[in-house]
Amino acid sequence: MQNFTNKLVYITGGSSGIGLETAGLLSSLGAHIVIFARNKEKLDQAKKDIEGHRLSPSQNIQAMPLDVADHDDCQIRMNDAVKQFGVPDIVITSAGVGNADHFENISHEAFDSLMKINVYGTRSVIAALLPSMKDRGGLIVIISSAAGLMGMFGYTSYATSKYALVGFAECLRSELKCYDISVTLVCPPEVDTPFLANESTIPREARALKNFAGTLQPGPVAKAIVKGIAKKKFLVIPGILANLLFLNHRLTNGWATRITSDLIVKWVQRKK
Repeated sequence: MQNFTNKLVYITGGSSGIGLETAGLLSSLGAHIVIFARNKEKLDQAKKDIEGHRLSPSQNIQAMPLDVADHDDCQIRMNDAVKQFGVPDIVITSAGVGNADHFENISHEAFDSLMKINVYGTRSVIAALLPSMKDRGGLIVIISSAAGLMGMFGYTSYATSKYALVGFAECLRSELKCYDISVTLVCPPEVDTPFLANESTIPREARALKNFAGTLQPGPVAKAIVKGIAKKKFLVIPGILANLLFLNHRLTNGWATRITSDLIVKWVQRKK
């Protein structure tokens, strides 16, 4: 795997899940890491974990509190980070939340809150860092989801936010090429992270569909992300099964995946 010695990496949502796993892997490959998240206690513990993976004791590992849903906080924190640690070579926007429920049960406030974190949070972080990155180039990694490529029962809020990130990444990829800034879009299937444990309202139909698609551990997802970064790939879909499902979706213009989804949903509903 490529050596990332002296590369400076900013990672939002870096205190847990995919963000933390990716931070640890990049640290083991020589990168300097700055992680951002809301919970200071988790940040402090994550910083220690990442330091334990360092290739060299000279690597700089830092943690800063950040609420990506707060546009002003993003601007202030990112400006401070650039002043203290330098312009990042790689930015990974991994901060996000999930919400699985029937659409009729998702309030306007819950929908709005999720969009502010998943979509506006990604936008605000990149917007704050872009002026400093334009003169030297770099790489922006946007963590979306397989739910942003193929719609799914019970995910009207979450999938909507992740579809938005897919479109956002497609547009950014084209716009930022003139500044020598590459964009990588990551669309993992279900990953065994704190997200999973917090899905208390997930409909039975959605649970059955996710079981059909399989679950990955954060480690393989982080490896797929780092390999994608090294190759400057635009689209990274971790996991063989997720890749096969997406290929099937594309080749059949969504027909096959929709039929499969409808059959599973009907089967679950008949068992009620």
